[in-house]
Amino acid sequence: MQILWIKKTSLGVVIIDLILVCGYLFLIILILSAPASFRSRVEGNKGLLSQGFSFFIPPPAESPSSGPPFDHLIRDACRKHAMDPALVRAVIQAESRFDPLAVSSKGAIGLMQLSPIVTKALGIHDPFDPQLNINGGVRYLKDLLETFKGDRKLALAAYNAGPTQVYRHKGVPPFKQTKKYLSQVFRYISYYQKTPLS
Repeated sequence: MQILWIKKTSLGVVIIDLILVCGYLFLIILILSAPASFRSRVEGNKGLLSQGFSFFIPPPAESPSSGPPFDHLIRDACRKHAMDPALVRAVIQAESRFDPLAVSSKGAIGLMQLSPIVTKALGIHDPFDPQLNINGGVRYLKDLLETFKGDRKLALAAYNAGPTQVYRHKGVPPFKQTKKYLSQVFRYISYYQKTPLS
């Protein structure tokens, strides 16, 4: 009798565990497929971000976005800082796939995935604001290009891995992720050179 009760209790615990796991998976799927307005509210919760939650999905290499909603902001920032719009669009595509609410697991934010250190250094109070994010990202990229004497490969490697890593390795750091990033950005540059701003 007691053994039968233990078996029934154990089965009940297993069923409850399965229900909890299924509910958790359903919640994750629901959040990831939620509209942008809901995602922005969730991403505004620093508690989730501090636990490593991220809604950023890396872009597939073969499908660049044109990003028309941000073309005027890109054009203005590029004129202001004398930068190539194809380069800026390529960086945005590689960094966030034109998602202004993108947040990486390391805390990089927005279209150009600005780190908290960079946003603070540039005085950007709201890195989710597309205009502030693009203008700040273009300014930072321009600074990197000047630092590395116009060498796009080194400037982009520094944008991805940080200038310290470029100096430490006396060139492009031997990181798989950085090499993949450079390959993507240069491929996107070629695409955007053939696709003018709208």
